Amino acid sequence: MQLTKHLVLFRYILKQFGYDDFETLREEFNNIQTGYDSAGRSSFAGVLGWKPIRIPQETLFRYDESIRTYEERLKTNRAEPKLTFKYFQWFALLFTEYYFDRLTTDTNQLITDLNNFKNTYDDYSAIENYNENDLKKLAFWMATGSGKTLIMHCNYWQIRKYFKDWENIILITPNEGMSQQHYESFTASGIDSKIYSGSEESLKTKEGEILIIEITKLVKEKEGEGVSVDVDYFAETKNLVFIDEGHKGQRSEEKKWKSLREHITRSNDSFTFEYSATFGQIITSRTNELLQEYGRSIIFDYSYRHFYADGYGKDFAVFNIEAEEEYNDEQIDLLLTAGLLTYYEQVILFEKFESEIQQYEIEKPLWIFVGSKVIGNGSSTLTQTDKKNISDVTRVIKFLQNILSSPKLLQQNVDKILSGNSGLMNSDGDDIFRDRLKYLKENRPSIDDVLSKLFNGSGQIEAYQIKNAEGEIGLKTKTSDKYFAVINIGDVAKYSKKLEEDTDGKLVIQEDSFTSSLFYNLSETDSTVNLLIGSKKFIEGWNSWRVSCMGLLNMGKGEGAQIVQLFGRGVRLKGKDLSLKRENELSGYPVRALQTISIFGLNASYMNNFLTNIEKETPEYKEYPVEIRFNYESKWANKIVTFKKDENHNFKEYLVVLDYNEEIAKRVTIDLRNRVMVAVSGFNNQIAENIEEYSGSLLKEFYDFIDLENLLTEIKNYTLIRGYTNLVITKEAIAEILLKLRPESILCGKDQFTIKDAIEGKIQRVAESVLKDYVQKFYSDKEKDSLTRNLSIDLLNYDSYQDIFPADKKMIIKAPKEHSGIVDQLIKDINQFYKNDVTEIPTIHFDKHLYSPIASFRKGEIYQQIKTIPVKLNAGETKFIKQIRDFIRSNSEKLKSIEIYLLRNLPQKGISFFLESSSFFPDFILWIVKDKKQYIYFLDPKGIRMMTNFNHPKVLFCTKQVKEINESLKEKISKEKKEIDIELSAYILSVTKYDDIKQNWGSEKTSQEDFTKNNILFIDDDKKYLLQLFDEFVEN
Repeated sequence: MQLTKHLVLFRYILKQFGYDDFETLREEFNNIQTGYDSAGRSSFAGVLGWKPIRIPQETLFRYDESIRTYEERLKTNRAEPKLTFKYFQWFALLFTEYYFDRLTTDTNQLITDLNNFKNTYDDYSAIENYNENDLKKLAFWMATGSGKTLIMHCNYWQIRKYFKDWENIILITPNEGMSQQHYESFTASGIDSKIYSGSEESLKTKEGEILIIEITKLVKEKEGEGVSVDVDYFAETKNLVFIDEGHKGQRSEEKKWKSLREHITRSNDSFTFEYSATFGQIITSRTNELLQEYGRSIIFDYSYRHFYADGYGKDFAVFNIEAEEEYNDEQIDLLLTAGLLTYYEQVILFEKFESEIQQYEIEKPLWIFVGSKVIGNGSSTLTQTDKKNISDVTRVIKFLQNILSSPKLLQQNVDKILSGNSGLMNSDGDDIFRDRLKYLKENRPSIDDVLSKLFNGSGQIEAYQIKNAEGEIGLKTKTSDKYFAVINIGDVAKYSKKLEEDTDGKLVIQEDSFTSSLFYNLSETDSTVNLLIGSKKFIEGWNSWRVSCMGLLNMGKGEGAQIVQLFGRGVRLKGKDLSLKRENELSGYPVRALQTISIFGLNASYMNNFLTNIEKETPEYKEYPVEIRFNYESKWANKIVTFKKDENHNFKEYLVVLDYNEEIAKRVTIDLRNRVMVAVSGFNNQIAENIEEYSGSLLKEFYDFIDLENLLTEIKNYTLIRGYTNLVITKEAIAEILLKLRPESILCGKDQFTIKDAIEGKIQRVAESVLKDYVQKFYSDKEKDSLTRNLSIDLLNYDSYQDIFPADKKMIIKAPKEHSGIVDQLIKDINQFYKNDVTEIPTIHFDKHLYSPIASFRKGEIYQQIKTIPVKLNAGETKFIKQIRDFIRSNSEKLKSIEIYLLRNLPQKGISFFLESSSFFPDFILWIVKDKKQYIYFLDPKGIRMMTNFNHPKVLFCTKQVKEINESLKEKISKEKKEIDIELSAYILSVTKYDDIKQNWGSEKTSQEDFTKNNILFIDDDKKYLLQLFDEFVEN
């Protein structure tokens, strides 16, 4: 029984915003850059606002403004200026705004609409109709690391905006560690909260304050003293309840906990929010009650399969041996050695490339061993499960003892692994380390360095109970006073005796009464601990970003939800600019290795159980390297032109002083109109036909209401966040800019703003938006001019410009194991990739492209699941390359006087140019060589719905900047007396049809010829746009 197919509420709201399924929304919004336009609207609302949605545009923008308010509150309170909502977080909050808006204005109609929607689709036949009681709960199914906690904080602000006067606001957590973590996070976000301390007095809260309490402290009928709380204390009151990891209470021993939570929210006026990464793991054919509950209450599904597919979180590599039985001692030793080497490689890369990786917010790596629990509290006797868990922990400790006391044994296993002769084979018969540990294979480590780096020394291990922490044992070597490992264990006394027995008395646990908790110090920069052996403390919310290598201890078959949680904790990633995303394969081996978590188990059943659960979320991939081959290399190598930058030039070293520039001011536009006004006005963001309808003097009219000192502070903060460290700004400069702006810079209704708006600060916010837009364009122009002056030409060849080609001259095909048979068959006839298109991947062969094959787009779920490195062409890029190939082939006689070469320009790696806010990598570079002259075209097939006018940076690159670069390069060629003649051009090739875009550009009077004049050509089936490109070269 798949929960994903029964999410009625989620699918209903998706439909209201114009989507039949989340996959379509994902594809459209995943790569949209976060941020706000000059009118203060998010980039997501900007796209959604022009779609045929069932919600008025002004309502959408009102929701968007609320979401921006929450984001600004989080940024300010948490002192995280880079914090911005990702698309899925924005949509989760948007759907919630919509839900509460409907719930407060037309509850009965909402129930009717939900039931009508549900009854329209056979997929939802198993779900019962909604009633009013079903609207009292919202659940968020979101992957660990996707920001559930921040969503919770925003939900708190959202519901208190729509519903007031809560008698109790309660957060129920799984354990004390999570309670403390939530308390600290609430405090950071500026939300009042307190942790229940055991007294009745601590249950009392002030207005808006959240009471945090563990589920284990709630009881139905309290007996005697103690810290437990009778749920009747909260009964019959208006309670707002937040539940963290809502799957708790689904197992038999925990069903009573679910009952206790429901008892607290049984009054008609109560409301529940529930958050979990693992709702999917608790739904089975025997849990119809849960299917009904969550099918109707989950408002947003961003579970791990979406999270991973969008590129969020670390990648993962699994050391999985083909084994029908449990691993033998030799195999376990080799796997433990592989884990050690993987971790050591990450430590070395972290230290060696520290300055390069700093921008990716990667923390010092940590090696962990983790299971469902290491040892239980309670009875003084050991259960069979306890003995199994202890056996796993002891096995790890014995391995450490052996390698530290006998390094030669470690050296033998290291040699086997790095030479590819480990004897550990995967299901295809390949050594499981064949494509791994690349850095160590090229830079063989010394065993002394391995032991020194990871264990702070060598020799006999010593173990100490950390008396100032609960359930902690620290490990260090006799030659060092620094702990290298910490074991989290439920009952140290139970374990001590067993450990001593299992190590023949060689390891006796001593006492350390001075050291503070090693576990809670793991995230500190001075922590010497490299290895954690732990349990549920890690699974249930330990807030660390360090985990990079994971060994699995005992995991029961019924613990699927905990396995997914465990995995989610391991793949959490901050990412560059707090993007949460891993870098693509073009970022280089050190970054990829540090953004990958490696996973292995101490026996086959652990691994199989783990993989069974993870593959429900995302498939395991098999990799196939396919060599690229150059097409007619001798004809283009060292003959066609490429571009290089002066690496020694640093724009940040030169002071830039902000002033008024009329040309820049012409490109500043802030649109405060709603969609109805835009449609009526016929305004194309360049020239107003009815200028009297707009208030061009808005800032002059209300100038006295603008606080210039506050504005100066805000703009300086903005420039610091943007990294404009060499920009000098004065109050006089911003005053001049505001007063000299042209009338068309602010588009709004004539009477849209009043003195009341000015008093409330709305004009201040308009002035701030205008200035931010101006400052960004001003600074970017200065940087662009500087970079253009330091650009030069060179002749293209592979040896000098390897970065613009696939790494190591290989394309990597990554296929889910279930589809690997298809690829296996294709690889057997490898030559077909260099002669024809291969539709099964798919790939394209085009002999005018510098190399073959090129991975391309094809519709279908199987083809979407097959990934490639470099990433596949998208649909528009695929259409273009096929069309230009057909055009050249069918016009070969007419084009015989020229040579044609094409290159797919790799994103983030190939040839780039600086635009207003970022580097621009045109999708393709086309060289046409005629006699001694090279015509070089930068071509960018793309949708243009978001551009809206010809002042978009990419359009300006095609119409203006490329000409400036062309002139600059020609001057240099002339000065250097090079015998090369070049002509640069650039075009946007629109995959959006003209009829679909003209209204977005504000006026139907914007003709197709206007687009052509601005170097925007429309990709059409009859290939007329290619005739325009090749016009002067076609022989009639």
